[in-house]
Amino acid sequence: MTSVSLPRPAEPSTSTNNETPELQLLELGPGFAVYIGAERDARFIYKEIYEDHCYDIAQLPLNPFIIDAGANIGLFTLYMKTKYPSARILAFEPVPQVFDLYRRNLALHGVPAGDVDAHCCALGSAPATSKPLTYFPNAPGNSTFVPGEKELLRKALPAEHYQRMIDRSSAGATRVDVPVERLSRFLDEYGRGLTRIDLLKIDVESWELDVLRGVDDRHWKMVRNVAVEVSELSGLRQEIEALLRAKGFLVERELAAWSYETAPTYTVLARREGPSNTET
Repeated sequence: MTSVSLPRPAEPSTSTNNETPELQLLELGPGFAVYIGAERDARFIYKEIYEDHCYDIAQLPLNPFIIDAGANIGLFTLYMKTKYPSARILAFEPVPQVFDLYRRNLALHGVPAGDVDAHCCALGSAPATSKPLTYFPNAPGNSTFVPGEKELLRKALPAEHYQRMIDRSSAGATRVDVPVERLSRFLDEYGRGLTRIDLLKIDVESWELDVLRGVDDRHWKMVRNVAVEVSELSGLRQEIEALLRAKGFLVERELAAWSYETAPTYTVLARREGPSNTET
């Protein structure tokens, strides 16, 4: 879940209203339009993925298996299906309103239903039938299980302009109860048909370590590449890097181009040593 502005965690109201707001179709690039929840959010994510190519971390096989944790409205999934038309994608988006937009965007762009296995739930280290998530309708990509980290961010930004921007983005924050599942639970359903995981992408707003802890060793052996967006303010980066190294990956990090100097955000990149990623 990514956004240009990171909201102050105003006390969220409790909401059970899962209705999708009035649909807005926005053209993000030449001939490329999607249904959105918030324009600034969508434009920022589009720039990150389509213009800055933040997830072009390795040359994948022609028919990769990709996991999209924090799928949002589907821009990463659509990008990967354009780049790798034969890709199979396992996707997760916990907010029902946003998940509905995800499904609509895949249908809008003609993505075959059998190519994407999408689930409206969060991922974590242990299953839970219901966990409160703070949803920001003005910045859906910032929705989080850890709203306190957003206040740390606000305090780290010295410019009043940025603080006002954060306050505007947080307006209308609501609490949405979402189910949580371990990633390995879904991977087990593929059985022997799953032999490799070419890319595990995680963008879940300070919940990254919990997602990684939901992967069993039998599945870690299949993973070739990992890309995790992590805020330094979350205090999780070193643990995430240590976990990935312990699983046998070469690990590096890249500072996000849009990152604030006083509140850096990184993409932690992990690559498996061994045969080329392009092997099928």
